[in-house]
Amino acid sequence: MIKKWNGTLFGTLGLTVLLSFLHGAGGELLFVSAYKYSAVAGSLGLAVAVLTILYALPVLAWFRTKYWALLAFLTVLSPLGSLLFLFIGGLLFPVAEGDLGAGILLFMTTGINLVSVVLGTLLGGLTNLMLHSRRMLNS
Repeated sequence: MIKKWNGTLFGTLGLTVLLSFLHGAGGELLFVSAYKYSAVAGSLGLAVAVLTILYALPVLAWFRTKYWALLAFLTVLSPLGSLLFLFIGGLLFPVAEGDLGAGILLFMTTGINLVSVVLGTLLGGLTNLMLHSRRMLNS
């Protein structure tokens, strides 16, 4: 089903929007887990590495067509997805009022999520480009 969507411009754009919402959900999950468990907040470098790899995998799988330029929209749409999920997460998982540490943690995890989105998109796109050039050289 993904291959059918990925063959058209609007299908690839739809997958980009879906992936940006998934990135927003990943950022909200990172914030909630870092807020609840202090061990996660202590290893945010590991979180960047794991999120980068997790964000690169769908790019590797879904963006093998001629519409590679739509990957640039992930850097634009992912902050919007993050804002949407931060609003939803604020309704579902409220933090204590006046907790300044939660606000600082929110900025940190949002920054980490957006850096991971950019790195994962670059990693997945460059890997697809290398695989594409290898296929072209072999044929």
